[in-house]
Amino acid sequence: MNLFLFFVVAIILSIINNQKLNRYNNILYLLVFCCIVIVYCVFSANSYASIHFLPKKDLNVYFHTGNFYNWLMTSFFKFKLNLDVNANFVNYLSNLPSEYLFDQNSVPIEVKMFYDTSIYDNKIYLYFGITPIILFYAPFYLITHFFISDQIVYALLSVIIFVLQLLILKKVLLYLIQSNILKKDINKYFNVITLIVLSLCNGIPLTYISITVHSIAVLTSIFCQLVAIYLCLLLVNNFTKRKMFFIGLFLTLAVGSRPSSIILLLLFFVFMLYIFNIKKYWKQYLCFFIPIIIYGIILATYNYMRFNSIFDFGLLYQFGPMYNKNSINNFNVSFITFAKNIFFNIFYLPTFTFITPLCLFKNPENLSHFEPMIGGFIICPIVVFLLFIKKIFIRFFNDNKNIPLLIIVMLITSLCYILLNSCMGSNARFVAEYLSLLLVPSFISFYVFVENINNIKLQKIVYMLFFSFVIFSLYVNINLMNCIFIMSKNGMI
Repeated sequence: MNLFLFFVVAIILSIINNQKLNRYNNILYLLVFCCIVIVYCVFSANSYASIHFLPKKDLNVYFHTGNFYNWLMTSFFKFKLNLDVNANFVNYLSNLPSEYLFDQNSVPIEVKMFYDTSIYDNKIYLYFGITPIILFYAPFYLITHFFISDQIVYALLSVIIFVLQLLILKKVLLYLIQSNILKKDINKYFNVITLIVLSLCNGIPLTYISITVHSIAVLTSIFCQLVAIYLCLLLVNNFTKRKMFFIGLFLTLAVGSRPSSIILLLLFFVFMLYIFNIKKYWKQYLCFFIPIIIYGIILATYNYMRFNSIFDFGLLYQFGPMYNKNSINNFNVSFITFAKNIFFNIFYLPTFTFITPLCLFKNPENLSHFEPMIGGFIICPIVVFLLFIKKIFIRFFNDNKNIPLLIIVMLITSLCYILLNSCMGSNARFVAEYLSLLLVPSFISFYVFVENINNIKLQKIVYMLFFSFVIFSLYVNINLMNCIFIMSKNGMI
């Protein structure tokens, strides 16, 4: 509870400082920012498979799919695309009956190790994209000759995503202030609450329950998408070829980490076509497509060399209890199941215990293949202020179409992620994927909405509701993080 109380005090000091003193902002921001970074680092060093935290000279893989990106990287260095696994053992895995795999108590860890890998032509492949290897694992190894751990990569990505969200929010707020849509100084909006919510309540800390190749793929995709969104905000003042090149690069890198990110890439292209005339800016559009074409060819070739199809990245050949090998039918879900998945991804509640103040993870009942999770709107209930997003477009669209349309792109992408991921199931990392795109629009919607309230009493009530949501969100997330920490210390994860 000490961590929770510390951040509550920081919030109260921030409110007092903004209303009365209007000084020491930078010191308070820096203190809170440093504490958040320390939380991420300590949490990653003491969470899932923490014995593998520091970089090591030798490669060590662990359950569940831990350090597999390093393993695949070593295969690349040997000019192989598959994981280096004995062919007889691969054949043994291929012939295991699904009924056996469902009995979790009887399945040895040597078999569970390969859940969510792809088995094709008696070889084991990692169907997750190669972008994390290109951005993090290979550069670190080539420079140091040590294997960077998943935990360090995860902490690094968590901090960078937090910073990118801050930069995007600050940029949008400045545009709104310059357009006289928001009246106050930037410090009135960009405060300690934004730091805390965008770092501890964005869903990412809860994914530390499983620091594996799955989550790293999602976080890498989020990182690349946020970079592209921030660069797009910079296009407002200067539509340069360099910016367009890097927007295309990071959007395609996101796809190379998580194929569903192609949704944002397509929406971005439509967005830019609407804003910038392609005949006038054809050189900029050419720069946008160059990295997409080059990396797209690389990914297509990579797929073809593994699965004899440029569009097949191995999802249909996954190994595990939930997949009937080589059958697309295992992705068909009933409407009732789909609706349940949507509800769990958005509204699933934590379990509050009376013995301790902990909020505990819990699997949704009768759906054993789901991993422990909490709904995104429970993790961060300020998302409810998106109901008033219309205010942004009424006030802003005539002055500058870029910002409202970019927010629309973020909202549509988030909705697509919710629907697409709900076909697969319910998971904490799925929640983090869409929540990372919703929080900035949520803050913006709240500020625009509350400043358009003419009744002072009603305005104060809305502010109190907002602060209550933040405190509740902070309480839930701090307790859930503490829960993960305890589970890790007791060997439960």
